[in-house]
Amino acid sequence: MQKAAPYIDSFVVIIALASGLLHPSFTVFYQSVVILFVSISVPLFALAFVTYRYTESHSQRIQGKRKKPAPIAKEAFGTARAALIVSCMAAWPMGLYKLGYPTGMAWTLEEMGITWWMALLQIYGGIMLIDAMTYWKHRLLHTKLFFPFHKHHHTFRDPTPFAGFAVGPVETVLTFWPLLLIIIPEAKHFAPLYFTAIISFVLLNLYLHSGIHSKLLEAILPKILLNSSAWHNIHHSDVNANFGEVSYFWDKVCKTTLADMKAKKKVAATS
Repeated sequence: MQKAAPYIDSFVVIIALASGLLHPSFTVFYQSVVILFVSISVPLFALAFVTYRYTESHSQRIQGKRKKPAPIAKEAFGTARAALIVSCMAAWPMGLYKLGYPTGMAWTLEEMGITWWMALLQIYGGIMLIDAMTYWKHRLLHTKLFFPFHKHHHTFRDPTPFAGFAVGPVETVLTFWPLLLIIIPEAKHFAPLYFTAIISFVLLNLYLHSGIHSKLLEAILPKILLNSSAWHNIHHSDVNANFGEVSYFWDKVCKTTLADMKAKKKVAATS
């Protein structure tokens, strides 16, 4: 799989781009891809740049002062490639919406047929479900068979915010495939909360890969069961621990924290 992974990743990019030929209007599809790619990548890289400039001069860098320059170009390439694939996936529901086809995206509570409290409960349940999915996906990608598809992200042992979404094409699909659910009219997504959740995840991910320790955020995030930079940075420096991507909940439940993994090694060494 080590040798085949790069070819499979390249094939995934080709399939993502070529899928527009099956869309009811390939013109609308590719226009949507361009709009989405610009809308995603420009703000993302702008935020990554601002965050990077701040964090690199920060006195509380988790891994200390860099001994060599960060591979920003490589990180940015991985993130841009992931953004392109996400744009192709999101272009399906966006293109259908533009053409007047029914989709699962709802902009009002009346369209959803629920109350505010039900909408909040739905989005919270969705986040918990996605958190479970991404945790087990991450565990799968750390198996011997699938790690070649995740290896790119782990070339960044001391990441910058540019590496936040620098994942391979196969991993991108495994992470963001729920975007395609919006195609289904019955799969209702309340747009105001849905996009708020996505933006919040992007901001969280930038912090997780910032490489710094913010006392304020490190105090707040764990209290609401969310990952922190200090927690996730351990995963980059020690790849076999702290697999949670949004929350640390499943790491605690499945005993895959760094402390748990060290305890298992100690037991194994003495048995």
